[in-house]
Amino acid sequence: MLTAMREEKDQRRLFFAFKTTAPWPESLPKGRLLREQDRHLTVAFLGNADFPRMMEYLENPPQIPFKVAPSGIFDKILFLPPDNPRVVAWRIDLGEYAEAVKTFHRSFIEWLKKQGFSPSQPDRELLSHVTLCRSPFQFHEWRKAFTRLPVALTGFHLYESVGNLVYESRWEYPMKPPFVEIEHTADIAFIIRGENLEQIHHNAKAALAFHYPPLLRYYEQKTIESLEDLIILLNEAVTKADSKEGCSFKAVSFHGEITHEDDDTLAWEMIVDV
Repeated sequence: MLTAMREEKDQRRLFFAFKTTAPWPESLPKGRLLREQDRHLTVAFLGNADFPRMMEYLENPPQIPFKVAPSGIFDKILFLPPDNPRVVAWRIDLGEYAEAVKTFHRSFIEWLKKQGFSPSQPDRELLSHVTLCRSPFQFHEWRKAFTRLPVALTGFHLYESVGNLVYESRWEYPMKPPFVEIEHTADIAFIIRGENLEQIHHNAKAALAFHYPPLLRYYEQKTIESLEDLIILLNEAVTKADSKEGCSFKAVSFHGEITHEDDDTLAWEMIVDV
């Protein structure tokens, strides 16, 4: 009897997910809303699982194949599952990071299975999305409220669902954030990180859009071969946005160099004239 009680106590409702952050709207339509700190991109849902055993395996977790956390764009509203929707979610276009995240999802599912766990729907391809609301909700209100926004992943977590749409992190695999805002006299400045020039560009676009989301409408995808190319493209978007609707930025400064950090990632100090 004591063994059975101990085993039941060891069972917790668990899932693995990337925590997300975004310039969330100040107000959203009615429904059972998830708090901002609980919004995430699920990688593997386990349901009731042996928590102590999981924590033992996580002492030596599989390596995540990117050193800088991805950023992306909320590009579409989803009602899930499609045949009987109970969830409002926003889909994430991860751009430069999409294939790496999908590859990690497949390998992590296999790792969980090898450790004796049973993730839900293990053969389903990853649908990158963040749940914002659970039923009941009004479809037309949520469709009207959707807007394209930038989003950043901020770490990979083992979460426990503790009820009432509240999720507590029980373990974290930290990653470098794609961008960090830093203090700068009179202007706005960021440290932008990535593993190559394309990721630096991708994450610089996200950083600017966190301050001014309409910029997402003006970005163009072009080949870049240098930091100068990157800055020119960012400024083209700023100029177009300013001419169409007014922009809170003047320009991205032709400043700094791409530097190499100790873990072979790249960094650039982006200064934005305001």
